[in-house]
Amino acid sequence: MVDHGIRQTAPTSEVDSFVHLGRHLYHQGVSVPKIYFYDTFSGLVFLEDLGDIHLQQTVQSKNDSTVIDLYKSVIDQLIKLSRNGAVKFDRNWTFQTPDYNQELILEKECRYFLEAFLNGYLNYKEQFIDFQADFIALAGKALQYPTMGFMHRDMQSRNIMIKGRDIYFIDFQGGRIGPIQYDLASLLIDPYVELPHAIQAQLIDYSIEVLAAETELTPEKFLSCYHYCRLTRNLQILGAYAYLSKVKGKKHFESYIPAAVRSLRSNLAADGQMEFPSLSAITQKICTDMNIS
Repeated sequence: MVDHGIRQTAPTSEVDSFVHLGRHLYHQGVSVPKIYFYDTFSGLVFLEDLGDIHLQQTVQSKNDSTVIDLYKSVIDQLIKLSRNGAVKFDRNWTFQTPDYNQELILEKECRYFLEAFLNGYLNYKEQFIDFQADFIALAGKALQYPTMGFMHRDMQSRNIMIKGRDIYFIDFQGGRIGPIQYDLASLLIDPYVELPHAIQAQLIDYSIEVLAAETELTPEKFLSCYHYCRLTRNLQILGAYAYLSKVKGKKHFESYIPAAVRSLRSNLAADGQMEFPSLSAITQKICTDMNIS
């Protein structure tokens, strides 16, 4: 049973999206749990039990070869989610924005990072205006060469269940139309697992190979979008971990913040350029203040 809480508003709510998207994806042949019964006023949804083994647990004790094979299977399902989920998709099912767009990036990822993580968690006194040029440039580049489809938007290892030999996606209520590069970035930079960079590179190459066989794709443009989506996702992760640990009192999220900071530093330096000077400078300050090597 999933409990979204008593309905507070008349327009589309989170539970509405969960039900609409869950039923849609299931009927499109995507690996999601079957919904048996729901009540959108109480916020209760009864659905297929997938057990309690998720991807993070599964890969912890595996060797690199086994991890790569498992992630390739997840990527195969993720591509199916993106392609099949976009067919007959109704934008009215979404409860935030129907698309992954500039407004969402600036407010739900960039501002979230600044307010929840920099100011709320680290007690900095930063102003959005000081990062605005970087944030606007980042949002524009993240949307420049998208391979569009259905986007889960929280494609991390704890939202991927393993039942027997099958892989299932859960927590899809934030889904919308957007670039598959964002979900791939969410999967590969996931701080819960902290995949080595060499494995990340292998898996993004595999993703391009599979997608190129199914659709027209320019690898350089695909990788460009992936790089910038990786950064926007990194900002969202840090905002979320900060909010959940500081405001919601879920302190276990704190242990993953250093991994997310290391990932942000690495991803900003990926091109060997100072493309986002304000963001790069604050990231170096964070590493110094948090003693992250």
